[in-house]
Order: sequence, then structure tokens, then C-alpha cells
Amino acid sequence: MDQLHLPEILTPRSRLDEATGGLGCWVQVDLDALAHNARAIRKTLGHELIIYGVVKANAYGCGAVESARCLMENGVDRLAVTHVSEGIQLRQNGIKAPILVMGPAFPEEIAALIHHKLTPAVATVELAQRIADEAGRSGKSSYPIHVKIETGLGRTGVFAAAAPELAAAIASRPELQLEGAFTHLATAATGDRRFVHDQVARFQAAVAAMESGIGSPIPIKHAANSAAALAFPQYRFDAVRLGTVLYGQPPLSAGERLDLREVWGLKARIAHVSLLPADHGVGYGRAFITRRPTKVAVLPVGYVDGFQLEPASVPTGLWDLTKVLIKTAAAYFGVGPSSRFIRIGKAKAPVLGKVAMQFTMVDVTAIPDVQPGHIAEVPARRTVVALNVPRVYISADEQERLNQEVSLAN
Repeated sequence: MDQLHLPEILTPRSRLDEATGGLGCWVQVDLDALAHNARAIRKTLGHELIIYGVVKANAYGCGAVESARCLMENGVDRLAVTHVSEGIQLRQNGIKAPILVMGPAFPEEIAALIHHKLTPAVATVELAQRIADEAGRSGKSSYPIHVKIETGLGRTGVFAAAAPELAAAIASRPELQLEGAFTHLATAATGDRRFVHDQVARFQAAVAAMESGIGSPIPIKHAANSAAALAFPQYRFDAVRLGTVLYGQPPLSAGERLDLREVWGLKARIAHVSLLPADHGVGYGRAFITRRPTKVAVLPVGYVDGFQLEPASVPTGLWDLTKVLIKTAAAYFGVGPSSRFIRIGKAKAPVLGKVAMQFTMVDVTAIPDVQPGHIAEVPARRTVVALNVPRVYISADEQERLNQEVSLAN
């Protein structure tokens, strides 16, 4: 779906109608906020460091192409994605910056990877040799490649003991250049500092062995994600890979304090308002029964759009289980980040009953003058919101005008 931009100087309703094609829900992305965050982070980290802007998973739900362009214009040096297909999408939309593909490429993707000048991450000699062979067929020499080192996340990467052999295999092929080495920290965002130090020590030892084996330094070494870049400045090395912090979500364990702005919001227009009598069911299974006459607003957004979807996880210990139970109980009583409320202006409206595939009902009895067409702010996990929900790009000034014009409550 094409990315959409709000036109200037129209009424809120007609402005949104034109931007969204009359759809009832959309993701509103403030590119001014994204630019502000990128500049603030660049100022904090300094200008000597290489910053990889991570635009994986559709730029955390914000739209990969528009976000990449914005980041590159505001202090980010390079881009990083997980899959080859994500890098190809950026190239096909005119993004020329270096792009690191952090996940392993499948053999059938290698030709496209090289054709689109994407920088691969490798963890096996076999993959490095395949890339070198394809680079040779394409007439490439010194094609940049990064080695991913496994230090404790347990996902992808070469173990330290095998890293020198992989580096030697890369160095032996003139088609390749060992441009970088990196690892991914498992606990930088959770506060387990000891394990961060352990991982970095393993990473540094592996890199030292690789450099000793090939007789030359590896130009770009990187380990820090958003949390580590802020909480562990000593581990910034040559580059950092920043994702969530760019999109306005400061890590809980961050040492630096940044003036970040929220970039993303799921919005919906009220489609219908009705007054239900007492003892009336709301939604499938009659999971909610009104106790009094209740004014109900219907929003054209549901679980197919990503609202109220949460990833399932199995607790790994008693404390983890306790946290899950506390979070679930808090949501039941309407508090915390998982609470079942949407916002209309400054007022909160509780969700009634079960969220359906494409509709959600909320109680607006306490909010005066609610009408179809009024805008609601819908809490959702940004990476699970469906890709077919249009992304609407709006400036900070437009956002402020829109907030003032559609606000319904003090």
C-alpha cells in the first residue's frame, strides 16, 4: 500500500478522509518526532560513532521506507534490517545508504542480496563461500561482509572458538572484505549488567583472535543496541545499532536521559454511537452486560488490525510467572500498559466485552458530545498492527492542530 501524507489546511475530518481514503483506522506517524529523536541521539552519542538505524519489522510499525529516509536525513549513517527482503524493499524505493542484513541469508537469496548491494551477516564458512562465489560471478571484489558472533543470546552467530577459522576463510577470498564483526546483547534492556559484561568480554576475545589470525584489524565492531548504547557507553565501540530509542521508546535501563518524542499512534474514527438499556449484552458471548443505560461507541478496529494482540510467552521462572500474573491482574482492573481503554481527546473510555475481528465497543457514557467521526487513540503493540492498516505521515504542527480541533474533553 502506498504511504500517505496529510494535505494542508483542511478540516480534521476532510483532512483525514483524503489521507486515509475514508478508512476507519490508521497508524499516524510523526516524522518530525522521528527526526527530533535521531538528532537528539546523535548529539548525545557524538559524531565519531557510526549509527545504524534499525528499520526491521517495517521500522517497528512506522513504515520502513519513509522512516529510513527520515533517519538518513537526520544524523543516522547506515541502516540495518533482519531479512534480505526488507533490504530489497528499501533499495527498490531509492534508499542508497549501506544496509546491514543482520539475519542469515538463505542460499536462494544471495544473488539478490549482492545485486541490491546489501551487506550480509555470516556465521558459517559455507555461507561466506557462497557469497564469495556469487560476488565473483557478479564481478565484485572486496564485497563487504560482517561476522555475527554468538556470545550468549542463543540465536544466530559463530561461537568464539570457530570465529578465527571463519575470519580466515573470508580473508582468503579476494571477492570479500571483512568489514565488521558484531554480537547481540541479551540483557542490556533488563538490567542484568553482569551478563552484559560477560558477553562483551567474549566478543572482544573472539574479535582479538580473529584479528590476530588474519593479521589486520576489523574496521567496524559493534555490540550495543538501544539499551546498551545508553547504559554502557564503554561498549559503543565503532558503531551502535539503534531501534526502539529512535521511535521514542527509551529503554528502562538507559543511563542517558534523552528528550524523546512519541512517533507512532494507532487511530480510529468512531463509526456508530448508540444508547443501550440496562441488562443489555455487548459483543460476542455477551461477555459484558450493561448495569445501567450505557452510551456505546463502535470503533472499526479489531484484532485483525492488531488491537489487543499480545505475543504469548512461557514464564521462565517463579519471578517471571509473578510478573505475568501481576500484569494480567492489572489489565483486568484497568491499570497498567495492558489496560483496556482507548482515549477520546483527553478522556479514557473502557473497552466493553470482547474485541471482535474488526470492531471494538467502548463505553462513552461519561464523555459528552461523542459523535461518529470523532477520533480515538487506540493502544496497541506497534509491531503487531497489520501492514494493511495505512500509515499516515503528519508533521508536528499538523498533529497539534488536529489535537486541538478534535479534543472532546478537558
